[in-house]
Amino acid sequence: MSVSPMQLFEEQISSDDSALRLDAMRMLKVVGEALGPDETLGSLLPFLATHMDDDDEMLLKMAEELGAMVPSLVSGDKAQPVIDILEQLACVEETVVRNAAVASLTSVVGCMSPKVTGSLLDMVKRMSTADWFTGRVSACGVFGAVYEKVDAVAKDELRTLYKSLAEDETPMVRRSAAESLSSFATVVEKEHQPTDIVDIYKHLSQDEQDSVRQLAVKGAVAISKVISDPTANNNNVFPVVRNACNDKSWRVRHAVAKNYSSIASALQMSGDGAVEIIACFIGLLTDTEAEVRGAACVSIASMVEFAGESCFSTDIAPLLDGLSKDPVMEVRSKLSTALMDCTNPDICGKLTDAAILQTIQPILEAMLKNEEESDEVKINILRKLPGLSRVLSQMSEIVSVVVGLAKYQLNWRVRESVAKILPALAEAFGIEKFTSGNPAYLSLYLDLLQDEVADVRTACISGAYKIYEVACSDKDGAAWVQKNIMAATKPVYDSSEFYRTRITTLALYTAFCPNDATPKALLEDVVSNLLKGLDDPVPNVRMVAARGLLALVGFCDDNIINTAIKPQIQAVCDARDLSKQDEMDMDNDLRIYLRKLNTVLEV
Repeated sequence: MSVSPMQLFEEQISSDDSALRLDAMRMLKVVGEALGPDETLGSLLPFLATHMDDDDEMLLKMAEELGAMVPSLVSGDKAQPVIDILEQLACVEETVVRNAAVASLTSVVGCMSPKVTGSLLDMVKRMSTADWFTGRVSACGVFGAVYEKVDAVAKDELRTLYKSLAEDETPMVRRSAAESLSSFATVVEKEHQPTDIVDIYKHLSQDEQDSVRQLAVKGAVAISKVISDPTANNNNVFPVVRNACNDKSWRVRHAVAKNYSSIASALQMSGDGAVEIIACFIGLLTDTEAEVRGAACVSIASMVEFAGESCFSTDIAPLLDGLSKDPVMEVRSKLSTALMDCTNPDICGKLTDAAILQTIQPILEAMLKNEEESDEVKINILRKLPGLSRVLSQMSEIVSVVVGLAKYQLNWRVRESVAKILPALAEAFGIEKFTSGNPAYLSLYLDLLQDEVADVRTACISGAYKIYEVACSDKDGAAWVQKNIMAATKPVYDSSEFYRTRITTLALYTAFCPNDATPKALLEDVVSNLLKGLDDPVPNVRMVAARGLLALVGFCDDNIINTAIKPQIQAVCDARDLSKQDEMDMDNDLRIYLRKLNTVLEV
């Protein structure tokens, strides 16, 4: 006798095996689809309503699955049984279950039409006046979704209810009201925002609990955008921000510091208001708590973009030297990133190159020179130095320090960063200085190609074509590559006892030929070396050579293909059984590329 999906589900949910019950709950939506909408509403949902498990993981999965049922299985107009169960889940003690239930409630309510939303107000009222605080906490999260579905009279009642939650005696409820206020404010009509939303926001921002004030100030961006009037923001939101910058709790100051650039932008204030915004920011940069200073440093580039070069010179620049010597490394680390962002026109386009050289360069130089400075700080600077190629030729001291770090043995990430800078030095100084200057950056590049760490070697390869492009702008780039890089690396390749050196060399050569614009002489030279790699005693090298040939063969003319590539490929294929597909065989990867090459060459 066959068992129906509903019977099977009931048996599994009633099992003593918690894993079996959880697996059944994970399939809740699938069971509903098997039953169909009518039986889901008539049997499945009533069963769930009377079989609430004590297992939080079960309840969490139920909350998620119920939300996914609407509207794909149960239409919004018939979703009341789903809402009833989710209301119960939104009042349980476990936070993650409540959050999932609120998210599902919001989704389900959004699918309902206004004609069937009469019960929603009653649901919010029950949750908002529940004896246990969990219901009141969850109620704050569904106000926005319900508000959009009810009539004007109900909306008046909802705004009053929300105000009562913001004044609740339980801190957890007030925290939830502060956290959800932004989403509620977006659906409240303009005429009610000054008297309701703003009043609630001000009240929460003055709460005795710092966790409530912290969440209130986090909502400053959203509230400012809702108000969307600079004068109103100046009168209502900015006082909250200003007070938060001077709050007795460092957590509140930290919250405003983390979001300060976004807040400043959202306030849309100018003139004297903008001056006050900068003054508050300066206060955060000089805060007594390192966490606050560090969070404020993150916004330096954005605030320079907001206020301009004049403000940077008069207000921010005088603080940079002190911040660069901050006793807490985290502050210095975030400052180093922020300073590099200030030099990036895509992030901050307000500083001229003269301002960068005069104000920022000395600080970067001191950080790089300081032997006691952390590697993290140095890497933050080094990784973004290539973006300063336009002025690197005027930063000789920094370049000198970078060159010295090319052989830094304590942290391979430093060497990796230097490897990525070298193409920028070629661009800044020209290929002649790159080749034979004092020091010769080319020699550093060739040394790093032999680094013991693969990521350092890969960084050199990633910048190879940039060096080639610079060489092309000054002279015959292909001839330069063959003379200065290939001629220097071929002997190393031939005498190498380590297969990684040969792999790096072949990958480097392939990087010089990324498209069909590659000069014929260079292409033939690279192909010749790749073909030689097919006979290497190490399988990894043979595979890299075949992969390189596959990448280049489309750029080769018939002469190279017929006289060089095809005969060698044919010989290699004859030596190996291409039909063999043994994953444990060392040459399996090679055969994969050989088969692809055969397809392209139509051997």
